Amino acid sequence: MSGKTRRYAFLTALSLVALVPVVSSPAYAQKSATQINVKVGYVNLAMIKANTPDSASSEELTHKAEAFLKASVEESNKRLLKAQEEKKSEEEIKKLKSDLQTQINAKQQAYAELVQSSQAQSLQRISAAVNQVASDKGLDLVVDGGGVLAGGQKLLDNGIDITNDVVKKLAPNAASAAPAATSTASAPAATPAKQATK
Repeated sequence: MSGKTRRYAFLTALSLVALVPVVSSPAYAQKSATQINVKVGYVNLAMIKANTPDSASSEELTHKAEAFLKASVEESNKRLLKAQEEKKSEEEIKKLKSDLQTQINAKQQAYAELVQSSQAQSLQRISAAVNQVASDKGLDLVVDGGGVLAGGQKLLDNGIDITNDVVKKLAPNAASAAPAATSTASAPAATPAKQATK
């Protein structure tokens, strides 16, 4: 048997071995869809963030960090221009540029970590409030109504909007979320007969 024939026979045998588990394994068979009754709720996450002080302070921190970093870059550029106007040596300008870039990178990293931590804490509080309201209302599933890519109208028609309840849980003294933002869902929430239960 020539080398080419042996190689072809080996590849053919290897291909057959690789196909056997896929063809004969029942684990790869698809399950058929089954219908279950689930009580679904939804929130308007953007509305929650806009109406809770915790989220607002997180957004404010983000804007302050961006403004501070922009000011730092502008100040660094002024220092570089001044060094060039003073006819500093190329080596001095190169070192100054490197030092300024290192400072800006350190500030950017620190602010990014601070903002990320603040946003994570805010989302954690929102998630805890959503879970508590969902538990209180006996909901099996809660989704962000703004994040539904398909079937959203069915969700709005049959789901329960818990946005205001979550805002009240997070900021008891705050006014409830604007009803206009959730008006398409207020009617279904008032008709529990449409709701599917376990």
